[in-house]
Amino acid sequence: MRRYAPLWAGAVSVFACLIVSMFLLADLCADSSESATVLRENLLPAQQGDPQAQMFVGYLYETGQCVERNYAKAAQWYSRAAEQGNTIAQSQLGNMYRLGKGVPQNYILAYMWFDIAAKAGNAGAGDLKRVVASKMSPADIAEAKRMAGGWTPRK
Repeated sequence: MRRYAPLWAGAVSVFACLIVSMFLLADLCADSSESATVLRENLLPAQQGDPQAQMFVGYLYETGQCVERNYAKAAQWYSRAAEQGNTIAQSQLGNMYRLGKGVPQNYILAYMWFDIAAKAGNAGAGDLKRVVASKMSPADIAEAKRMAGGWTPRK
């Protein structure tokens, strides 16, 4: 149990932020006009390339807050933010690949995104990287590391 303590600590901090956001959104999205407003206020900046807004829109689609749950759209928005260096979106996208939510399950891509986010300071991503590595072959880990090493954010 002790060896999983860092995993739980990182996961708890990430999920605590998401849970607080969920409760705040529950009030905002109580009726359909509020739902449309929340999405509209974040969708335009997301479409214009704001990585924070892209990550938030991904979260809305992943959780079904203010919109109908759609994992594929969530993964698309997380990917846009992740490509620009948003470490939370990178970790969320890695988790989507780890679980096969909205994208085909792919441990190599999951590891790659967790590795990129961890190197940028996302502690929870480092813990999740170790979890996914336990399900991978050494060759797959090497490939994921190679891909992560060649990755550069786009702006």
